[in-house]
Amino acid sequence: MRFLVLAILQISVAFGHGDLHEQITKISAQITETPDNPQLWLTRADLHQSHRNPKAARHDLLEATLIQPPFPLAFLKLAQFERKRGEFPLAQKALKKHLSLVADPTPQAHREKALLAAPAKSIILWQLFLRNTAAPSMQDFALAAQAAFDAENQKATREFLISGLNQHPKSIQLHQLYAQTSLVQHDVKPAQKSFNILKLLYPNLLVKLNYEESQIWTQHKHPTHAHQALLAALKAYHQLPARLRKNRDLQYFLAKIKASLQK
Repeated sequence: MRFLVLAILQISVAFGHGDLHEQITKISAQITETPDNPQLWLTRADLHQSHRNPKAARHDLLEATLIQPPFPLAFLKLAQFERKRGEFPLAQKALKKHLSLVADPTPQAHREKALLAAPAKSIILWQLFLRNTAAPSMQDFALAAQAAFDAENQKATREFLISGLNQHPKSIQLHQLYAQTSLVQHDVKPAQKSFNILKLLYPNLLVKLNYEESQIWTQHKHPTHAHQALLAALKAYHQLPARLRKNRDLQYFLAKIKASLQK
C-alpha cells in the first residue's frame, strides 16, 4: 500500500527579466569567455530544464563535472537530474562522487541520499535533512512519511506527519496521510478528526474532500464510513450554485461519486 503521495540549490547570477531564450544566450556568451567556471554551466543547465530541453541540460551538467578541480555542487545537481529521469544507478554514482568531495554534506545531499536509499535506510537521512533545513516543504514531510510507511515503521511515520502538520497545518495531503496511517493501525478517531479538520479548513472543497475521504475509508475496509462520505459529497455537490455545478472538475467528481454509490 502506498500513500498518494527539489529544492535545488540555486546559483546567484544576475539576469534581467527577459525570456528563457534571451537568458540562455547571455549565459552562453559568458561560458564562451570563461568555460572553466562550473557555476555558469550549472546555471545554463537550470535554464535548459526550464526550457524543457533535458538533453541540453544534461550536457551542461556533465560539462560542469569535468572541470578541474572538481566542483561538488555539479555532482549533486547531476544526481538530482538523473534521479528525476529514473536513471537511479547514474544518480547514485554522481551522488557518491559528490559525497567524496565534501567533508560535511549539506541537507540537500542528505535529502538526495534519502530519495535514492531503500525506505528503511532513508529514515535517518530524512531525519537529518528535516532537522537541518530551515523551512522544509510540505512535500518533504510527505516523502519522509512515505518512506517510513513503506519501511513499516509506524512510529517514524507519525513523527514525520506530526512535525509536518505543525509547520503546515493546512496541508490537505498531510492530513490525509495522517488519516491513512491511523487507519492502518485501526485507529478510527484520529482519522475522523483529520477529515473533519480539512472540511473546516476548506468548506469550498467539500465535494472533493468527501469523495477522497470515501476512497480512503474504502481502501481500509470501512464501507459504512465510505458510504457516508459519498453521500456527504453528493449533498455538497447539490448545494452548490447551478453555475458551479457545471464546472468540469466537479462534473468529474460527480461521475465518480455516482459510480461508487452504484457499486
